[in-house]
Amino acid sequence: MRKIEHIDIVVTKDVDHPDHCEKYFDSIVLIHQALPMISLDEVDLSAKFLNHEISAPVMITGMTGGHPEVYTLNEKLARIAEALRIPIGLGSMRPLLIKRGDQAVAETYKVVRRTAPDVPVIGNIGAVNLPGLNIREIVDLVNELELDALAVHLNPAQESVQLEGDTGFKFEIVDYIADLVKTLSVPVIVKEVGNGLSMEIVGVFYSRGVRYFDVAGACGTNWVTVEKYRLSPNHVKRQVADALASWGIPTPVAVVEARYVARDAVIIASGGVWDGLRAAKCLSLGADMVGLAKPVLKTLVLEGFESALRFLESYIQTLKTVMFLTSSRTPRELRRKPVVILSPLLDFLKQRGIDVYEYVLSR
Repeated sequence: MRKIEHIDIVVTKDVDHPDHCEKYFDSIVLIHQALPMISLDEVDLSAKFLNHEISAPVMITGMTGGHPEVYTLNEKLARIAEALRIPIGLGSMRPLLIKRGDQAVAETYKVVRRTAPDVPVIGNIGAVNLPGLNIREIVDLVNELELDALAVHLNPAQESVQLEGDTGFKFEIVDYIADLVKTLSVPVIVKEVGNGLSMEIVGVFYSRGVRYFDVAGACGTNWVTVEKYRLSPNHVKRQVADALASWGIPTPVAVVEARYVARDAVIIASGGVWDGLRAAKCLSLGADMVGLAKPVLKTLVLEGFESALRFLESYIQTLKTVMFLTSSRTPRELRRKPVVILSPLLDFLKQRGIDVYEYVLSR
């Protein structure tokens, strides 16, 4: 039932991070080229990701699964992913582990691969749940759902205010994930859920073999606030949630920090990357992919399949147009084009010990 509550709150309540993130995205300035030397048709967004050819470096990140009522939502999201040839993530697979053998629950996940056979499908499990599981269970899940990668999410802020939260985020999780990297036949993606990955945490996992990171910065859906709406008005944790409403690392900062310590890793930028211009800025800063969830889900629920499909088509076209205006034929070329970084992003990165000028030249 918690999954249904989450969807309802995300769709009907204001659960976005505060507007301070607008300033961080605005402090990334891509340089307009009045004579791009290319045509718009020459811009090629296609990429290879998880052994699939995809049409654009854009993915629908994990949102839903685990309750029979979300079957139709997942089926429609998968149809969109297949139609646009972009990756799609599953929501947390914890319900599938709790209700092994429940075919109705399993089908809410399986429908995605069945509906989207030609694009990457990424599973998703909470890091805090791992120590109690046998790795064989995870291997079986990956095979059963025909996954191309497994995302392991870190969500200590959400768990700390969740009514049923588990806050056992101990170092044994690092060892478990390192074992998963060695055992699974598909990559492991370490991700946040909306409070951002720091360079310290990326560095720890990178040193243990992880090569995929989704920074999920504090600029999009705020799961601390989502959990707040599940609490009674006088609950102590609700007051904690109010105090932590702006907690986290802004997405542009997290992208740079991740790339700074994991030069050859695949970096996914999510967390408020809700339009094609923000996507272009994240790719310019060093991300390989961008991801988004809430705008797609909300449009799908409130306006229907065609509107959600159109939203993502517009998103991708905006990204393509920005690349044209910066004279970038490919996302890789965009990363080599000039970019100006202003404050507050500049100040934040400097105080984190990053030589911004050197970073921009080497990104």
